[in-house]
Amino acid sequence: MAYKRISVFQQTGVEEYLETAVKTAEWIKKHEIVDEKGKRWKIGSTEGKVLDKAESDFLTERSLYSGAAGIGFFFIQLYEATKEEQYLQEAKDAAKYLLTTYRAVFAEDPGIHSGVAGEGFFLEILYQKTGEKLYRDQVVKIADDIYEQAIRENGGIHWKGFFDYMGDGGAIAYWLYTAELTNDKKYVGYAKEALDSILKLQVQNDDGSIYFKLFDPGEYFDSLPLGGVVPNFAHGTAGIVYLLTKYYEQTKDDYYLGEAKKGVAFLKSIAVDDGDASIVPYIYLEKEKKPYDVFYLGYCHGPVGDAITFRELYKATGDESYLAFYDRLTNALIKAGVPDKRSAGYWNDCICCGSSGVLLHFIDGSKTADDREKYLQYANRTAVKLVNDAYKDVDGYRWYNAWTRVKPWDVDSHLGLFIGAAGSASALLSLYGELKGIEITPLFEYA
Repeated sequence: MAYKRISVFQQTGVEEYLETAVKTAEWIKKHEIVDEKGKRWKIGSTEGKVLDKAESDFLTERSLYSGAAGIGFFFIQLYEATKEEQYLQEAKDAAKYLLTTYRAVFAEDPGIHSGVAGEGFFLEILYQKTGEKLYRDQVVKIADDIYEQAIRENGGIHWKGFFDYMGDGGAIAYWLYTAELTNDKKYVGYAKEALDSILKLQVQNDDGSIYFKLFDPGEYFDSLPLGGVVPNFAHGTAGIVYLLTKYYEQTKDDYYLGEAKKGVAFLKSIAVDDGDASIVPYIYLEKEKKPYDVFYLGYCHGPVGDAITFRELYKATGDESYLAFYDRLTNALIKAGVPDKRSAGYWNDCICCGSSGVLLHFIDGSKTADDREKYLQYANRTAVKLVNDAYKDVDGYRWYNAWTRVKPWDVDSHLGLFIGAAGSASALLSLYGELKGIEITPLFEYA
């Protein structure tokens, strides 16, 4: 007798994307912390481990990346997919925690992922769902607090000394976002101050291209060479080009578009080409003739993040060459074996540096690039693998990953949006909505 419904033979379909998100929510609820301040969640299940210093310093219970803002955002998406009020209430509980415990000094970290800008993004989405003014008021307060907490020296402004997209760049992106929401042009002026400060850090090449020395990974990881330049989205030139393009879109100031084009010229010049595919190395070594042979594939350091930059440039200018390079970045993912092959730069099931971020890229490509079917095919393949990579038991669904890449043995099941179960479920909801015709709010960079 053929047992067609036995689990080992079952095929994964669109409804399993939603089911997986619901089961993930069940697991997340088992790690919530509820008190008079509202609701937050543990950063990780810490099953058999203790958070190391890197995790303790960067991962917080508040942020879009790993904390309440990101998990609250996931619950908004789950509400959009199911129309079940319980999930909207979860988001409101997260917002209560963020509002009750907020202090202006938190704006010393303005980041869209690690800091207060990410909280503001989540609260704005919640405002749009509920119409409750206290959320919009906090969005504006955060924008003002970021400016007040800035350090002013040498004719510019900065915060903690991290000038990349994940650091000071988050303030720029958030101010431009707030200017659109409020029609208050002072935030565009704030963005210009911070952007001009970062532009002072550029290095000019003989060919007219530019890059930004913002982050030396060799100072953080002993296994990497000192003096390397990180060129990709989260910590390098690609992220700054994205900000320059966003600023140009609001102001139509050709100077900033010109600087963006110089940065793109650098990215293209160091990319490794293989037929119809291109990929930018994880590290650029200024004095080396050959590229450093480490290539991440995800959002932070790989084609997923870089594609956001090229898509934005295409949107801003209509120049088909940017869309063509967007496709070349996608082809690099495919040639690297995504979603099946776990290469050195593609090992986790998360948005930050793994399959969930790749899934978001394929969904974005289905709406951006010419070959929608190609992107949807790879989106579904990635989603099917993501669903079946999940660990499933009576507590719900989750994924186990090594957040510290050079410590692959240090595995945990995180809860958050960019690193954790909420992010994997969020990516699946995004594809579910695309295939079912349900509007699911996208992440900030995909809005």
